[in-house]
Amino acid sequence: MSLRYGFKSEANWYAREMRRELKLAAHDPLCPRKLAEHLGFPVVEMSEYAKHCPDAVAYLRSTKGQKDFSAVTLFIGAARLIIYNDRHASTRQAADIAHELAHGLLLHPPKPPINSDGSRHYDAALEEEANWLGPALLVSDEAAMHIARQRMTLLAASNVYGVSTTLIQMRMNVSGAHRRLSRRAA
Repeated sequence: MSLRYGFKSEANWYAREMRRELKLAAHDPLCPRKLAEHLGFPVVEMSEYAKHCPDAVAYLRSTKGQKDFSAVTLFIGAARLIIYNDRHASTRQAADIAHELAHGLLLHPPKPPINSDGSRHYDAALEEEANWLGPALLVSDEAAMHIARQRMTLLAASNVYGVSTTLIQMRMNVSGAHRRLSRRAA
């Protein structure tokens, strides 16, 4: 599935605008929890529900269950609540929360979590948008250029931006940061 025309530019705008609103430079790391607070989206650890749903939380915290749940946005009227799996690595948590924030920024409408046939409700177009915007929020185009200019290793950039090396590599690739930097030097 391809993104709608102009969406990548829109995602870059969101990444810059959210940093501006948080009084960050365009290349600065962005903390997804601070962005959630700024947007008024409460973020709650899954383990907070252990008292209410002990069996479900125990399963989702288990090695087998961790792959079944990363994060979800729940709606209470028009308000959004993000619940994330706090058993995942902090880098994964950042990506999961940013993905859910992307849904909120893009005003994706609420959907029931389960379809009438009992399977997970999945809108491929909306998920693709959140899959693009979430990482762009965490590592903006300007951040990718900064990483390239500073000649940071993937691990160093991962530590600075609080995301996985895989996410850094993806953002470096899609932004063309190294290629753009080498063109400027030529």
